[in-house]
Amino acid sequence: MKRKPPRVTNAPGINWMPRKDGQWKALWRARADLVERGYLPKAVGIWIGTPDDLDANNIYWIQTRANDLQADMLAWGRGGVPVVPGVFDGTLDALAAAYRTDADSPYHKKRYVTRQFYDKLLEQLTKKHGSELVANIKGRTVLRWHEEWSAGGKVAMAHALVGMLRTIVNFGVTMLESEDCERLSSVMSKMRFAMAKPRSEALTADMVVAIRAKAHEKGYPSIALAQALQFELILRQKDVLGEWVPISEPGMSDVVNSMGSKWLRGLRWEEIDENLTLRHITSKRGKPIERSLRSAPMVMEELGRFRELPKSGPVVVYERSGQPWSSSYFRQVWRDIATEAGVPKSVRNMDSRAGAITEATDAGAELEHIRHAATHSDIAMTQRYSRGDAGKAEAVAMKRIEHRNKSRT
Repeated sequence: MKRKPPRVTNAPGINWMPRKDGQWKALWRARADLVERGYLPKAVGIWIGTPDDLDANNIYWIQTRANDLQADMLAWGRGGVPVVPGVFDGTLDALAAAYRTDADSPYHKKRYVTRQFYDKLLEQLTKKHGSELVANIKGRTVLRWHEEWSAGGKVAMAHALVGMLRTIVNFGVTMLESEDCERLSSVMSKMRFAMAKPRSEALTADMVVAIRAKAHEKGYPSIALAQALQFELILRQKDVLGEWVPISEPGMSDVVNSMGSKWLRGLRWEEIDENLTLRHITSKRGKPIERSLRSAPMVMEELGRFRELPKSGPVVVYERSGQPWSSSYFRQVWRDIATEAGVPKSVRNMDSRAGAITEATDAGAELEHIRHAATHSDIAMTQRYSRGDAGKAEAVAMKRIEHRNKSRT
């Protein structure tokens, strides 16, 4: 299995280099365009260790050192003028920094995982174009950037980067009261960009059965249980697994690890009563759900493997640590198991909800009832998750013909 590098957010310029002794080296690299102009040093080694060594102190060191090196490099690129966090000097770099550091920025209200994603987008956005003045960014500029970002079929990433650019420019309008941002915001409001095609894949019940069997064969009953819960209860992966966030993030938890993280939002045994009814608050919209596990045969099969159901704690835990999975490692192991079970690589664990909703629509369940089961705010979202439009359209056509023929007799 390919080794997965450590992840440290808010550490611009960091590249993870694998070592033969099993450790990783955190190497800061200067931007290629500034290196071409003569900037030195090109690279600086910051830290060496294993993912298990990344405690709060080491993470803080990597983040601090990377940001210091990045600030020095950007200052050199501007002729020695430093970037002051929260102070907008007209460049895209400074606008992105202000968005992340301004006390009134909506960035701080986003959840930890969302901020991690935003950090990646901002880093990619400014990696090549950070020194660009907002005043010089025109509609054609954004079009050229979009072409660059979408090269090689990366339409979804290009759309995300354009969205991130809109976000920080609009922040520049509302919080920094920048006329240059207001002009660019007005220009971009009239621009439209291609979106990635909606996913058409769905996990089927047969695939779920195969994955569960292979998971048990490989010694991962937790993956079998998680997959059953996702598919039978139409739950998002995050609701089943939960998520690890820094201890400093909002939310109380009695589950912590040695890396300075705590676990939130996943299923707990306390949420399942003596009648096997699950009551949980969803992670995305904070909606309460109530599900009878007795109506979920695959879940009941997995629970039947327990000698006795636990009374408390996370429902799905990684066998080797006794703690909840990290979402990234879960997906990695799930993919290996799914591949061995014969599931096409185009089908992902995230397609569990789509598979469950598709099965429900194929079975003739009312769409409004499915919407409630999936906790969707509107029925259009439920329809997007339902796959197999061609088959459903054919079924509708056959019913129309049947009705037509009856009316003629």
